[in-house]
Amino acid sequence: MKKSIIYITALMLAAAGFSSCDDDKVLPPMPVPGEDLVIPAPTSTILELKEAYINSSSSGDSFSFATEIGKKADDSDYIIKGVVVSSDKEGNIYKNLMIEDATAGLTIALDLGDYYQKYKVGQELTVNVTGLYIGNYGNCMQLGVAPSGTRKQPGRIPEEEFAARAYAYGFPHAVEPEVVTVEQVNAIQPGTDEFLAMSSRLVEFKDMEFENAGEPLAVKGSSTSRYAMDANGNRIQLYNSGLSKIWTKILPGGKGNIIGILSFYNKEWQILINSYSDLQGFNGSTAPLEEILTESFATSVGVFTIEDVDLAGLTRVWSNDSRYSCMKASGYVSNVNHACSSRLVSPEIDLTGYTTVKASYEQACNFFQSLEAAKAEALFEVQAEGGEWEALTVPGFTDYASWTFKSSGNIDLSKYAGKKIRIAFHYLGSATKSGTWEVKNVKVAGSK
Repeated sequence: MKKSIIYITALMLAAAGFSSCDDDKVLPPMPVPGEDLVIPAPTSTILELKEAYINSSSSGDSFSFATEIGKKADDSDYIIKGVVVSSDKEGNIYKNLMIEDATAGLTIALDLGDYYQKYKVGQELTVNVTGLYIGNYGNCMQLGVAPSGTRKQPGRIPEEEFAARAYAYGFPHAVEPEVVTVEQVNAIQPGTDEFLAMSSRLVEFKDMEFENAGEPLAVKGSSTSRYAMDANGNRIQLYNSGLSKIWTKILPGGKGNIIGILSFYNKEWQILINSYSDLQGFNGSTAPLEEILTESFATSVGVFTIEDVDLAGLTRVWSNDSRYSCMKASGYVSNVNHACSSRLVSPEIDLTGYTTVKASYEQACNFFQSLEAAKAEALFEVQAEGGEWEALTVPGFTDYASWTFKSSGNIDLSKYAGKKIRIAFHYLGSATKSGTWEVKNVKVAGSK
């Protein structure tokens, strides 16, 4: 018995010794992705490639075209290198792979689903692009293959062909987005070097607010445009897929930062987010909002009515302008300024049961004497049942001499929650200088 105990003890000590030796072993280094590849050296920056072909449309159509990429002047191939900045993991970006280097970003039309498993955000990617096609889709440059059918833009590169041309290597690393402002981005014009450099790049907009806070990212099954606004009322589109895994996520309230790919379509910049986590630091609620009142004014006064206070000899102040899908007010008629007063008034809005309420609209103000004059003569007002009209501050009121429509921003009506109210757009003409005020896309929304 004593011998058995000694034997068992010896086995345990031996096992402990072996375990200790194993703990002291150094694990072999993890293989670096792509370390066994022979990777060609880049011969061109992304910006140089885009500059070489931006004006290569044979038809002169800059909106959508495709041109085959030949060899460089020294007879070498165009080989570019960048870091992956997009992901299709959440499905909000579909079959478009975006890369960027120090000079520019580039969208690659790729016929491959779930590419995030093979080409990871933060991973280096070298691509031989000679023989592929480059051109515009909706004025935004992208890389692909020859167009098919009636399409004019580059088609999606088959998986096998891209794999033969592309070299992904190294471990993914954090990619720092370039911090930009809406005003800066909206000033960049298509076709310029700055446009070529910024399109398809990972960027960050700080201190932004969603006009559509409380609504889902997208409508189910449809690509959906939502808008974000900076403190000065400058707007930019957040473009989301209704087929993504995150379309039901709610746009947060308050202010925060948006990280995404800067894209462009037709005449408008867009932000494409890789995931819901790209909406960062928002300090407001994510409670869903429901529409209480909407009116576009696209073809008529709609559900609103006009209540003239003082026409000052005019036959009217407010009229519908179907060309610009808006209601328009002006006290300047036949080269004369009139000190008039008129309201465009909503029907009664019942806020019973609501705890949070907001209003928003789009407006253009022109020919006012100053910004302060516009704020005093183009008023957003609220009247609670049995009360007087009250003018509220409009956070996005930033212009007085432009036909460009800008968002009012979110006007907080929560102090009227539980009450019945009317809202009004109150125009006050001036005998010195009467401006023109255009209003459209009015919305009141709330949560219970």
